[in-house]
Amino acid sequence: MTVPLLTLLAVTVASGLTFYHTRHLAWPDRALGLRLLLAVQAAGISIVGVRLLSYFHSFMLHWQRYRLRADVTTHDLKRVEVPYVRVHVTTRGLPGSAEVILRGIRNILQLANEDPIFYADFLTIEICTESQEQAELFRGMFGNTVMPVPIRLLVVPEDYETPKGTLKKARSLHYMVEHRRAGWGRRPGKTYVLHFDEESVIEPGEMRKLLRLLATSDKKILEGPIYYPLEYTGTSALCRAMEANRPIGCFECRTVMESGIPLHLHGSNLVVEEEFENQIGWDFGTLDGQPFIAEDYVFGMLAFLNGGRQAFGWHGTVMLEQPPFSYRSAFKQRQRWITGVLQGQQMLLRMERFRCLPVWLRLRVLWGTRFRILSFAMGAPVGVLFFGYLVLVASGALPSGLTGRVAPPLPIPMMAWLSLVGFMWLAAVFIGAWLNVAHARVPLLTRLAEIGKVMTIAPVAGVFESMAGLWAVMCWTCGQRHVSWQPTPKTKDADQNMNWSQG
Repeated sequence: MTVPLLTLLAVTVASGLTFYHTRHLAWPDRALGLRLLLAVQAAGISIVGVRLLSYFHSFMLHWQRYRLRADVTTHDLKRVEVPYVRVHVTTRGLPGSAEVILRGIRNILQLANEDPIFYADFLTIEICTESQEQAELFRGMFGNTVMPVPIRLLVVPEDYETPKGTLKKARSLHYMVEHRRAGWGRRPGKTYVLHFDEESVIEPGEMRKLLRLLATSDKKILEGPIYYPLEYTGTSALCRAMEANRPIGCFECRTVMESGIPLHLHGSNLVVEEEFENQIGWDFGTLDGQPFIAEDYVFGMLAFLNGGRQAFGWHGTVMLEQPPFSYRSAFKQRQRWITGVLQGQQMLLRMERFRCLPVWLRLRVLWGTRFRILSFAMGAPVGVLFFGYLVLVASGALPSGLTGRVAPPLPIPMMAWLSLVGFMWLAAVFIGAWLNVAHARVPLLTRLAEIGKVMTIAPVAGVFESMAGLWAVMCWTCGQRHVSWQPTPKTKDADQNMNWSQG
């Protein structure tokens, strides 16, 4: 963590020195230098702005398809042919994970208790853990009790190896696939696998909506939005502000899933038709000896190559999750996302099936994703340069209105565009904060105060969040491609005791 923070400091100092030395230039030369620096800044902001436009295009024009709004009752479900749904949780069994997994299970059981005979017909909960101790804990809790829906456990043996030598989370996911292929838990008829992360929660009302949609869907792989209100007040303010950037991104995810070109894929709130998942599997192998750490993105690309664009869809039901508890956890999480996607892109370039696709489609898959990475990583240098500029203007190191001379502005159309980008960015943070706190169990006045707090620190949080993406890109570009996978700690105690040196 020290190295990326030193990099951030170096960028800050370099930008400050660059601005400071303009003081020693004659005013015409100084004005030209400032215009060049502002032009560079404007270019960086514009990259971020184009990404924001994709969010708001979906938000403003297609909001009706984003969420399923109409309530669905158990009585409504009895009128349709509900498919069999296997709720699947994959966990390493690290400290703190059991209690958050139980939270998600309780919400499924709360739904099933409305009519146990009805829901037991098409719902099961399946937990795949790498911890024998955790499995014994769950067996002790559920083994001697009649549950409204079946709860099944699998423990991944320490010596288990996939045919291709896949490691990390994908190894556990493929262990489950091998059991399903062998007939474990199979039922006749249409079947879907609903993937949970350890901390995932779907409330009963949202689960009923999902079940009714799946009864009529012909898609093989679907996603929905994710909000982050769980354990909200127990996380750091910086992490809560970082998490406010994420819900608005789900509006773009809807566009991606409905277009059938998976530039991004969530590993949770992911619903996959069982036979389709069994056909693809999660046995990806490794990349130059390194395990894949964004197994969701890799699976999405293989689903795209196997099922085509028509396989993808958007189910529009909300899953709830929690922010990381500390900046270090959040940084590692974001760094893992970017590095994992870059791994997946490298894998694609080596695949014959991908090279056989039309050129325009290959370019869209590759450069659509690379632009998303660039726009994320660009936030750090853009934010630092902006803060440096403001500080130097305020300190008098640059011309200001107090001296009768102002820093040279950009052309009015560019200033208008930059103002629009600034407005969209603030609106994105506000929308994300609103959606997160709307589901947090806190009083109304606390919610409003929290939104104000998030908006206040969002500029700093945005720079620190983007730093993780920038660092991942820098490491990848420099050939530092050793990876590790540690799930984000799920409790504050687990976060404080986390040993990040183990992968």
